[in-house]
Amino acid sequence: MEEIVSLDAFQPFDGMIKMFPHHNFPYFNCDYNLLLTLANYFKKDELPILNNVISIYRFDKQKIKTRGYFKLEVLDLEDGDKILEEMGISIRRKSPALDTLQDEIINSISSGNPISIFIDLFYQRGRDFYYNKKHGLHPVFVYGFNLTNEEIYTVDDITEYRQYSLSFSEFKLSCMSSEHVKMPNYFWEYALVSPADHDILNNKKLAQKNINKFVENMCRYQNEITESLNNILLLAENFELIITNETIIETLSSTIYRKCSEKYRLNTLYKYNLDHIHTKHTIDSLLDQIINDWKTVRIYSNKAIMSKKFTGEIIDKCIGLLTKIYTNEVHFNNQFYLMLKAARL
Repeated sequence: MEEIVSLDAFQPFDGMIKMFPHHNFPYFNCDYNLLLTLANYFKKDELPILNNVISIYRFDKQKIKTRGYFKLEVLDLEDGDKILEEMGISIRRKSPALDTLQDEIINSISSGNPISIFIDLFYQRGRDFYYNKKHGLHPVFVYGFNLTNEEIYTVDDITEYRQYSLSFSEFKLSCMSSEHVKMPNYFWEYALVSPADHDILNNKKLAQKNINKFVENMCRYQNEITESLNNILLLAENFELIITNETIIETLSSTIYRKCSEKYRLNTLYKYNLDHIHTKHTIDSLLDQIINDWKTVRIYSNKAIMSKKFTGEIIDKCIGLLTKIYTNEVHFNNQFYLMLKAARL
């Protein structure tokens, strides 16, 4: 019989896959998937995490030939540590030597505590952009260890956000590279602090307080978010130059899943009676159209890149779609802020 130490109830955050079953979308980025997975394991409300994000369109013409020329930037309102602390989840950071790493993992899991370990993606199989090509640190959840065959059980987003297993010897290679100089405390252990002091979001009044905080934060950034929509038009104006850059597919994919993340958050917020002016149908229709049009721009762009035929017809279609996205984003933001301000009264 195999000897296994694991957190049996530990499951990856699956809210996005339930909403978008045919896609592998994180909630804004891998850091938020990590936080939401912790909230699920420790049975905490996810509202403080969902509401910690502001997304703003950015465009930089100087980067058209490289990367980062366009993005839907994610801004964190508060540090993740602070959010977890307020939720009653502590973080213990340390840097175990490789010869003690196995014991540290087993001790943490035996105590009921999940771990995230920052690995160097240069050594992770299946991560095509990085494996044996590029270095970069990335957090991986560890929730189990098979002592019989020395396999480690993780939650990661290599091909999709789910559970994985691999040999501990292979995993260990990625745990101590030159990249770890940037983050010497690469081992993070999470534990539940006294639940009686921190289960405040089970109280509807305090949940509403959290909603109010989100509304205030969104209103504080209203002008910047609204002005950033003009960057969609700048993308359209320069699209003939941009479509030849193969990173456009990655750029569009990132934009799509971040708009889908906004949809997931909206659907959660509706449960708290946020829509006092009955604009849900209009807002949802606009957001769905925006997401679908970004997807269509990606389809046309991918077709052009694969065929190496950057025809005027395809470019004009993409520019037309981007102009439509801009118009719908303006309408969406108007309705969204009307709803938020009505909820604040």
